[in-house]
Amino acid sequence: MADWIWNIAIQKGYIELVIDIQKSTITPKVLALKPILIQVPKFKNTIQEILKSEGKPTDFIIEATFQIQLYEKENTLKCLAILTDINGKKYLGDKQSFHPHNNDPKWFKIHSKNDMDWLNEAGNQLNTSEWFGAIIRYSAHFGKRKFNTFYNQKELKKNAIVGYIFQVSAIILLFYFLYTIS
Repeated sequence: MADWIWNIAIQKGYIELVIDIQKSTITPKVLALKPILIQVPKFKNTIQEILKSEGKPTDFIIEATFQIQLYEKENTLKCLAILTDINGKKYLGDKQSFHPHNNDPKWFKIHSKNDMDWLNEAGNQLNTSEWFGAIIRYSAHFGKRKFNTFYNQKELKKNAIVGYIFQVSAIILLFYFLYTIS
């Protein structure tokens, strides 16, 4: 769900949204898409089950919202749950952080033939290059930035190029080393 929220919000230019669980709405309305809304009944059921297990009436919670903020630089979504009971008392949950794994809005559209999709026969080598590239770039920054800022769809091409150069260099050095000891 974090991937959908992230991609839809970023694509539409929003960095904040509110999901009202009781009313099954999302504000701003432009972000109210089926893949997100389909999750809301599960949240309602969870609230009802918890109320039942706590011996509270099913109408004890009159308002339940998720206040979500997106932090693009940190590749992070932060969510705060706020519940209001029939007496007007508000309950604030802990602020939860999520890191979307696939944070490229283009990925959630239909792919053109020119998009970089590693799911082909050469995919394993390209995935390896991508991993090496992400690890090398992360190491070059001495871990000052989170790994997710390097290993994501936006950085895929850079990682693949850096990783490929590393692999070719390693093979050349291996052959040079073997040549010098023989």
